[in-house]
Amino acid sequence: MRNKYDYYPTPEWCYKNLDIDWSQFKTAHEPGAGDGRIVTFLQSQGIETTYSEIQEDKNFFEWTGDVDLIFTNPPFSLAQEFIEHSMMFAPTVIMLLRINFLGSQKRYDFWQQFPPDGLYILSKRPSFTGTGTDSIDYAWFIWSDIKELHGLHWVK
Repeated sequence: MRNKYDYYPTPEWCYKNLDIDWSQFKTAHEPGAGDGRIVTFLQSQGIETTYSEIQEDKNFFEWTGDVDLIFTNPPFSLAQEFIEHSMMFAPTVIMLLRINFLGSQKRYDFWQQFPPDGLYILSKRPSFTGTGTDSIDYAWFIWSDIKELHGLHWVK
């Protein structure tokens, strides 16, 4: 049974262990803020961060702003829509997705148009519920002009 609103908070190690120079971003938006942990992390990196959260009636698909970075663990059922909307408002988009999101006839045309520039692969499986993992491998998918973010990377 799925959690309401696809609410699965991201374990802190998943983003705190990313080998990314956060100082290159001045502004960010978190489209599915949940309990605000990613917003707090980005702000702790000195990034002015806004957010959307459907549970607070702040619908991401109604948000229109320009930021340097959009960074989130999107609801899986709307992941492609989150990516497409994000790419209109930020030059760097980073989304936590199942690695098997790459495979699908349904997303074939999408991937032809929007292949990721980089993947930061989680070396262990996260627990989004605190009661164990879901036997799925995850990665941060990145679309960006920043060359250091391109290619394959692993997160410890």
